[in-house]
Amino acid sequence: MKIFFANIKRGGILLIQMAVGALYMFSVPRGYTDGFNQWVKQIIALCLTAFLQTTLLFLGLLTFSDNMLLALGIMLAAGEVPRIAQQFGLDSSVKVNMMSVVHATSTAVNMTRSVAKAIA
Repeated sequence: MKIFFANIKRGGILLIQMAVGALYMFSVPRGYTDGFNQWVKQIIALCLTAFLQTTLLFLGLLTFSDNMLLALGIMLAAGEVPRIAQQFGLDSSVKVNMMSVVHATSTAVNMTRSVAKAIA
C-alpha cells in the first residue's frame, strides 16, 4: 500500500515538475544550466523509480503463487528503489532552490517584455 501511494505522490510531483520546469529553459540560453540539469535528472529519477517499483511489485505478485517467500522479498525490494537510485545521483525527492526559481522567473518575465517590445 505504501508503494502504491508513493507512486501516486510521485505522479503528482512529476506533473508539477513538468509544468514548473519549463521556466528553467529560459535560463539555458543565458548559460545558467545548473537548474535545468538538476530538473532533467529529477524527471529521469521520478520516471525510473516509478517504473522499477511497479515492475518489481508486478513481478512479486506473479511469483506469489509459486514461492511466497521469494515474492515477498521482491515486493520488499521495490521499496528500496528510490534509495538505490539516490546512490547513483538520481534524487526523486523535491528540493526547491528559491534563488534558482526567482532567477528563472525573472528571466522569463524579462524575455517576454523584450519580445513584446520587439513586436510592438
